[in-house]
Amino acid sequence: MICRGYFRLSRSLFLFVFLIGIGCASGPPESGTSAPGGPQFPEAAEAEPEQEANPAVAAQDARDEPGDQEQQVDDRPGVGVWPFSNGGSFGPDPWDYEAFGIGLQQMLITELALNSGLRLVERSRLREIIDELELGQSGFVDSNTSARVGSLVQARYMIVGGFVDANGTMRLDARIDDVETGEILVETASRVQGDREDILDMVIQLAMELTEAADLPSLPDQVVDERKALDYPSEAIRLYSRALRREERGDLDGMVELLRQLTTDFPQHIEGRQMLEQYGVSDRPRPGQSGSRSEARPVGRAL
Repeated sequence: MICRGYFRLSRSLFLFVFLIGIGCASGPPESGTSAPGGPQFPEAAEAEPEQEANPAVAAQDARDEPGDQEQQVDDRPGVGVWPFSNGGSFGPDPWDYEAFGIGLQQMLITELALNSGLRLVERSRLREIIDELELGQSGFVDSNTSARVGSLVQARYMIVGGFVDANGTMRLDARIDDVETGEILVETASRVQGDREDILDMVIQLAMELTEAADLPSLPDQVVDERKALDYPSEAIRLYSRALRREERGDLDGMVELLRQLTTDFPQHIEGRQMLEQYGVSDRPRPGQSGSRSEARPVGRAL
C-alpha cells in the first residue's frame, strides 16, 4: 500500500513539474495581451513595432512641400524700370542729373515693388544687362531696345522715363513698352509735374497712373496714403541718388559715406537705412573708421 501510494505521488509530482517546464518554455504573453483572467496593461500597446513609411505617401508629402518647384513659379507680370533720362534740365542750382536719373529709377521700383501683384526686376540686374550691351551711352531708348533688354531680364513690361528740372519745377514723363510685342503702349504715356520738394509724391502718382493705364494690379489705398505721408526733402533724394550711383560704380566707400550723411540728416529716410542694413553697415562709423570697402558687404538685396 505504501509503495503504491508513493508511486501515485511521484507520478503526480512528475506531471506537475513537466507542465511547469512547458509553461516556462512558451515564454511570456504577447505584447498588448495578458494571461486569461489577468490584468490589462495599457503600456503594453506602446511597445508595438513602428510601421514602415509608405513610399507613396512620402512622395505625396514631398510634392506638397512649399518649396516645390511648381509652387515657386511666379506668374505675376514682370516689370523693369530704365534709369530716367535727363530731358534738358536747367537752373541756377543744377543737380547731378545722372545720379538723379538713377534715383528716380530706384524710387519708382520701390513704389511698384510695394504692389504684391507685380514682380519687379532688380535694378542691379538691369544695370548688368545695360553695361553688357553698352547701352548706357545715350539716354534715348527705343521700343526695340527696351523689348530686347526686357526679354533678357524676363520682364513682361519695361518702363521708360525721363525728367526735366526747370528752375526747381520738376516734370516726370514715362511710358510702358510691351516686351512680347515690342510695341509702345501709347495709352500708358503719363506725365506728372510739381515742385522739386514734392518728388516722392510725384513718383507715387506716376506709379499709380502707369499701372492703371496698363490695366495692372493697383496699389492699395492704405499703402499709398502711408507712402505719401513720408517727408523726403529734395536734398535727401539728392544724397540718396548719389549713393546709388556710387554703388553702381563700385565705390562702396563713397556710397557708405553718403548714406550715413543721409540717415544722419534725414533719419526718416527708410530706404537709406535699409540700404545700409543690406550691406551690413551701421549708420554710424566705428571709431577710427569712416566706412571702408571692407566694412560694406552686401548681405542680400531686395531690389
